[in-house]
Amino acid sequence: MAEKNVKMIFLLVLVMFGMFSAKTEAFNGKCYFQCMIGCAARRPGKRAFICPVICLPKCLFRRVSLDKASNDYCKLGCAVSNCIKNSTPQDPREDEVEHCVNSYCENKCLS
Repeated sequence: MAEKNVKMIFLLVLVMFGMFSAKTEAFNGKCYFQCMIGCAARRPGKRAFICPVICLPKCLFRRVSLDKASNDYCKLGCAVSNCIKNSTPQDPREDEVEHCVNSYCENKCLS
């Protein structure tokens, strides 16, 4: 239960921070994989559970002007809900996450 609360609070902080400086581009699985490996190294053991929530926005958003905020945050919400469920620091599944974000979430948020 506390694990879910920590994830939600952290996600809200990331979203609020990103509102001022982010724009989405195509999600990059290589960025996600490298972030997950580094995150797991910095957070050994049970603390690594937060890595997908840290790495998803980091690799989804790029620091550029904010002009499509609703679509950008739709993709972030979709990706958190649908794309990182099975991703762990030990098995990031970066190809699956990349495909999900760039196809499923892109299509879902455009409609």
